[in-house]
Amino acid sequence: MEIGMLHSHVLVVTLFLLFLLFKTILLLANKKDLLAKVRKYKMVDPILGVLMLATGGYLLSLYGSAAPTYLWVKLVLVLIIIPIGIVAFKKENKAMAVIAVLLTFYIYGVSEVGSLTFSKDETAVVSDDSPAKNAAEVNIEGSTAELLKNGKEVYLAECKKCHGEDGKKGLFKAPDLTQSKLNLSERVAWIKKGKGVMPAYENELTETEIEAVALYLDELK
Repeated sequence: MEIGMLHSHVLVVTLFLLFLLFKTILLLANKKDLLAKVRKYKMVDPILGVLMLATGGYLLSLYGSAAPTYLWVKLVLVLIIIPIGIVAFKKENKAMAVIAVLLTFYIYGVSEVGSLTFSKDETAVVSDDSPAKNAAEVNIEGSTAELLKNGKEVYLAECKKCHGEDGKKGLFKAPDLTQSKLNLSERVAWIKKGKGVMPAYENELTETEIEAVALYLDELK
């Protein structure tokens, strides 16, 4: 559900941005008659705005007290953008419309990268609240070649969308897996428990599948 909500949030932000950008282009081009027709759909902006707040608020709740700063900033910016956009087109204020578009572009970028400065976050570390803290030792049995094959299949099906095929994608602030310092036992614990927007897989994958994925991650380095 977490990943689905993440993609829903980005989709809503994208639709909000495109609709806002379209109206801004009409305003800047002085296409007032066409803009007036578009503005008849006046509920689109508030609906998309509410959806952005709802999906963003849900993602924020996943982190609890450990929510990163960029999520709080995004939430505040959405609350600012909505009234700016409404006033901009009601008053036909071009400057305010451009400001709303630029701010929306910014939060879209923040949604994709997971950073206020558009820089990739460092790899996950074993902090006090980390799922990998005091991870139980894991001893994997079976054919390594078979485990790596299965691990790759599960990784491409479950992990690729955020981490990328090479582990470097970093979508939604996912760490660069090629730089991970976690050992095998810690990776198994992290996959099982999840954290923040990363879902827990202990009830989604078998023990063997989780261990296979954890083992396969070494192949990405």
